[in-house]
Amino acid sequence: MSTLYATVGAAVALVDPGPDVPVVPAQRRRPGVREDEVSRFGDLRWELAHLQHTDTASTKAFLWSNFPASLQGSFMRIAWALINIPTPDVLHARLGARSRAVISASTVMTTLTGFRKFARWLEARNVTRLTDVDQEVLSQYAAHLGEKGSTGVHEERQLFALTRVWAYAPHLLPEDRLVMPPWEDPGAAIIDFLGDGFSRDRGENKEVVIHPATVSPLLVWALRCILDLAPDIIDAHWAWRRLKLNIRPSNAAPADGLRLVRAHLQHLKASGGTLPAYIGHTGQRLGSHWRACAAAERPLINISFLAGQLGVTRHQVETGLLELGLDLGGLPVADGAALPVDVTGRIDGKVWANAIDFTEAQSLAGHLMTAALLTIAYLSGMRPEEVLHLERGCSSQEEREDGTVRYRITGQHFKGVTDEHGNTLPQGEIRPEPWTVIELVDRAVKVLEQLHDDRLLFPRSMTVRTLAPASAEIRSEGLNPNRFIGRIKSFIDWANATAARFGRPHELIPVDPHGPITLRRLRRTVAWFIYRRPGGRIALGLQYGHVGSSLAESYGGRTKADMLEILDFEKTLALADALAEASDRLSAGEAVSGPAADRYIAAAEEFTARYAGGFATKGQMKALRNNPRLQIFDDPQALLTCNLDPYKALCDPDLAKGTKPSLRAPNWNRCNPSCANISRTDTHMQRAREQLAQIDTDCADPHLPHPIRRRLELCRASTEKIIQEHEAAARQTAGKDGT
Repeated sequence: MSTLYATVGAAVALVDPGPDVPVVPAQRRRPGVREDEVSRFGDLRWELAHLQHTDTASTKAFLWSNFPASLQGSFMRIAWALINIPTPDVLHARLGARSRAVISASTVMTTLTGFRKFARWLEARNVTRLTDVDQEVLSQYAAHLGEKGSTGVHEERQLFALTRVWAYAPHLLPEDRLVMPPWEDPGAAIIDFLGDGFSRDRGENKEVVIHPATVSPLLVWALRCILDLAPDIIDAHWAWRRLKLNIRPSNAAPADGLRLVRAHLQHLKASGGTLPAYIGHTGQRLGSHWRACAAAERPLINISFLAGQLGVTRHQVETGLLELGLDLGGLPVADGAALPVDVTGRIDGKVWANAIDFTEAQSLAGHLMTAALLTIAYLSGMRPEEVLHLERGCSSQEEREDGTVRYRITGQHFKGVTDEHGNTLPQGEIRPEPWTVIELVDRAVKVLEQLHDDRLLFPRSMTVRTLAPASAEIRSEGLNPNRFIGRIKSFIDWANATAARFGRPHELIPVDPHGPITLRRLRRTVAWFIYRRPGGRIALGLQYGHVGSSLAESYGGRTKADMLEILDFEKTLALADALAEASDRLSAGEAVSGPAADRYIAAAEEFTARYAGGFATKGQMKALRNNPRLQIFDDPQALLTCNLDPYKALCDPDLAKGTKPSLRAPNWNRCNPSCANISRTDTHMQRAREQLAQIDTDCADPHLPHPIRRRLELCRASTEKIIQEHEAAARQTAGKDGT
């Protein structure tokens, strides 16, 4: 049938598209997609990226060729209905429904994948028609998903895909309809069918935090690239680009190209010059001269570098070199093909590279772009799509009356952006309130603006392209977030190689135990660090304090304060950890000293009585976070616990102004040893003694400079005083009275 619908009964239109009917309707296609590019119903490959309107869209194809043949026709018609017919009202009326009138490309792909899994399960049980599926079969399928051990969210989506089939029944042919799933019965719920381990917990709060041992040196190297190495890499990239653009294609070879090559080689002979060596990967096509050199175990010559210098074709350079013979006419070969760039950046006081080679420039530019991405994504709290849609000129500065500077980022956001009918706008919109960021984010933006001249800060043009895209492949102007998983790994490999070369083992980036570093994990990790900050460098500790305030300013006025929710979540976990640790210390009989000792003991006892050993609901977590008696913060590097009372916090610079305190967490960078919020335990004293032992070791070095020795001696005196005061004033919390 070549029409869209079959008519049955009283003019009820049922979905039955012909093979030439477009899969994606014109009103839903991304701008610029031609009619002849759109997948047709009869195709076995449906390109769903035509539904995406973002600059980071990439090929998202669903293949019907590996779908069970007996059920393929039915599910193709159902899939076409999902894309072309608004979501039925029955789905909007579900309890807690979040359905939109039209569904996104990602949701379509997830749903079709669910269809395929269900169809394969049916085929394995010799069920070849949807009309043979009853509620008992659907219950068995739900039980099957529950036994596979997938995440609860994944299982729920698989079952909801089948709910969609039932919901679209009025639009489907009789043979394509599905009985109402048992989990849609009144009073039933999906959790009744997916087992006890099911959980609806999802979102960024469930992303695994990047391990501190990994993220700290990773940020060190990202900032080093932005602050110290960027000028050299930018200069090298533009020098490389000029040479590449000067290479003539084979169909536009200059008539005097070979003469120019011969003249250049003669000049090198006369002046004692050297030929540029190729030191890159040798997986690409080798010219005949390259192969001859390789066979003779002679250095490979960088053909592209010479072609770019002379404005000729690669073939003309190869021909000129072949005329010299295998001994290259006696010309010496350099160690590489150094670009005309003066390297000035330093690591540990030493120039980080003697020269930047032609074969290194593009990969170094990619590393610099990755460093900028890590800096912006990690220190701004922006979502991956928001970062990757930033455009040239997005950063601005605003000077305040007090002389300080506020940095703002203007760009698109996508989550929760809908039209007047409540449908998601796939293209997003400009965020009404710009993000407030710290200077390092502004610096990273400026670096990207100098690195290239594209509209987007993270353009696809900066990738290393080895193959032309297939005719059916979608490649938008921007990069997809998933592309940066491999880029971050490559950046880590380069940073580790550089750290090893400079003998800086403490800056090696270890493998994260939870797998690849993704952009989504960065948002969760920065919130974790703001409240935990385990170890690390003082400079980074200062930076996290500034990040916390800028995130609060960026998200504080929003109706959907999503980043603040993540920050609150991390603050609650940090409080719970500190209180649990306090309870353990008291149970072990540790002594407590300091002006806030009584508050420390009372907080630990209240926490144990109300929360220990149980699972905290969201309401209980909020109550814990807002309880003024439970504001216990323990910094592993500090020899104290802060029992935060904002009215007594000497770390708050606004306290003396007489205004209402607004401090939500201690400012460790301004910690005052005279503060009334301080308490100390025996655990802190153990750390203090470890510090004294390290000071003794350092002072034993006869070559230690006098200023450093003097500073260590002062540190020793203050640490010994802390121990003495604790031992004199500590309250025993267990064993004192026989309890």
